[in-house]
Amino acid sequence: MEPRRSGRGSTGGGPGVAYSLRIENAAGMSRIPASLSIPSSTGPAIMSSLASDTPCDTYFNSMASQQSSIAPDILNTQEMRSVDLEPVEKKCFKLINEKEELQVKNAKELLSKMGCSSDKNLYIKVVSIFGNTGEGKSYTLNEIFFNGAEVFKTSANQSSCTLGVWGAYDPFTKALVLDTEGMLGISNSSKQRKRLLLKVLAISDIIIYRTRAERLNTDMYKFLAEASRAYTKYFRGDLEAVARKAECDCIFGPPVFIFHDTRHTNVLTEEMGQKPEEQLKENFTKQDLKIDGFNSIHYIGERNNGRDTDFKRIKKVVFEELSNINVRSPRQPKIILDMLDTINKKFSGQIQSSEPAFPDEYFTCTSVCEACQSRCCLFMNHYKHDNGSKHHHAERQCKYHHKFDNKVFICRKCDSEGERRLVVPKTASAKDSTWLGLAKFAWSGYVLECEKCGIIYRSRQYWYGNESPDRTVVKEEYQHVWQGSVMGSTAHAGRQVLEGMAALAKVVSAWLTNQVNPTYWKPNHLCTHCKICQVGLDTIHHCRKCGDGFCDPCSEDKMPVPELGWGEEPVRVCKNCYKARNSETGQVEDYEWSSDAQTVRARQVTEVISGTLATVAKYPLDFLKDSARPSYWVPDDMITQCVVCNAEFGPRLPLHHCRACGQGVCSSCSPNLRSVKERGWDHPVRVCNNCIK
Repeated sequence: MEPRRSGRGSTGGGPGVAYSLRIENAAGMSRIPASLSIPSSTGPAIMSSLASDTPCDTYFNSMASQQSSIAPDILNTQEMRSVDLEPVEKKCFKLINEKEELQVKNAKELLSKMGCSSDKNLYIKVVSIFGNTGEGKSYTLNEIFFNGAEVFKTSANQSSCTLGVWGAYDPFTKALVLDTEGMLGISNSSKQRKRLLLKVLAISDIIIYRTRAERLNTDMYKFLAEASRAYTKYFRGDLEAVARKAECDCIFGPPVFIFHDTRHTNVLTEEMGQKPEEQLKENFTKQDLKIDGFNSIHYIGERNNGRDTDFKRIKKVVFEELSNINVRSPRQPKIILDMLDTINKKFSGQIQSSEPAFPDEYFTCTSVCEACQSRCCLFMNHYKHDNGSKHHHAERQCKYHHKFDNKVFICRKCDSEGERRLVVPKTASAKDSTWLGLAKFAWSGYVLECEKCGIIYRSRQYWYGNESPDRTVVKEEYQHVWQGSVMGSTAHAGRQVLEGMAALAKVVSAWLTNQVNPTYWKPNHLCTHCKICQVGLDTIHHCRKCGDGFCDPCSEDKMPVPELGWGEEPVRVCKNCYKARNSETGQVEDYEWSSDAQTVRARQVTEVISGTLATVAKYPLDFLKDSARPSYWVPDDMITQCVVCNAEFGPRLPLHHCRACGQGVCSSCSPNLRSVKERGWDHPVRVCNNCIK
């Protein structure tokens, strides 16, 4: 049966109007989607052909042959029943704004903006365009994919420029087309904008670089080379991880199409057997630039001589590449969105440096070593992806700075065997007790001890002729000093002496006062927890009324207890006894402790003597404490609050130092003890909650 032809719709579509072709068979079922776009210039001709009696099979067959690589069975003219020619309206949507913020929440919203909400098994490719501002990127995409319809807005104004990244979906080629902001435009955040371009380039399957410069300039070569480096160094690992998780093909570098449009200058052509692509690669090599991240590079040059630009060649090669699945296969929109979201979260934030080393400056951590000014080479926000640990790393060695005392020692023997073991000067070895270690330190000086080799050096091992350790047993290195880190010498012999004296004085005082406790007091060894709040007791306070053991807050009240021999002066009592004495029904019972009167008086005398001795010993210890402070400890006068809980230090909240970081902490935020061998503390010492994690 000869097909019947009928036409509907406008016959004179002007600029910005595309046509959709619908062909139905005898059963009324559509053989092709409403996605076959016909140039507006040929729309009236088709309508005229449809209205005449001459067959139009020739036209449709030629069109099908041109686009058969993308949709080989998109037309079958033998089964045509009717042809509808209607304008198609397409809209673009903002994918990322100028602040690098994704404007699409999830894959469902992306499909909705693309106009493909009903297609759950859609696989697409991403095509993006780059170039300097004013090069006509939006117009180029409209011509290639939408036959001149103004899907991406264009303007003749000087100030007009695409802000952020805009997208539109072409259902015929199944391509998500991305229009990007032009480079070299006027902007207060040009560094962030260029980083955004590189992130979009990384998730693209096809890259078009549009230039209308009469001659290819250095900006194009540098941008492509730096984009290639950014892709391989910063993006590829994360993109492959998302691809593996989604069980899709591995990601290879995208192909690049350089679309060069000139008016007066000849474009690149084959010269002396050398293709334009080979000439481009040679130019990259001459400038010592690499483009290893891209799968291939192609050149399409058009000299228009003042006429309108011809987009046929660039359109043909882009469409052929879209149909090629040997290098990059189509992906689901969800996978593309996950890839973009992953690298967008990883590389974000302000770029602080005024002279960036593009592209590293756009993607690496902003921390700088205070000693040598080297920049951290890890990626931005790396501590957010690494359990919150703010460790940094620089590619070059640091320099010594006396302010930070950043010199460290490495065991020379272990280093020669391929192992890096840090050794620090300390007063005693790990096997020596505190007092024995101090005695050895007084006789033979500080010690260097390796975890594997044991004691490798003592500063005064011989009466004379002791060599410097860096010449014999250790190798000197200099550590980087990052913001917030505390460096300094680990020598703390003076601090250990003071702590030993304080501990000894505390033990002697506790033993002495325990010998003269009244008989009605509960023995010290039985007072492990406060009777009221049940907190563990470090310092025991006895109530003068009931004789039980309490913590300081639960026994801070005072009242006279004359019935037990304490006289008329107020003395320490627990809260329970204080409330009972001052209650309305509380009755004072007359106790006769004649047998304890002598021990009570002895206790009073002992308290006066121990208090006097503590007061006398306190001032020289406080004076020596600062001079014996390890250099990595923060000075007391610079500490106002706990580094963990931010509680302010005062008479009721004493200051302690964490032996690991040297910061000031309260006792509640430093209840744990552990050895800190990197600081020379081999035995368990106080460590704050931040360092214990």
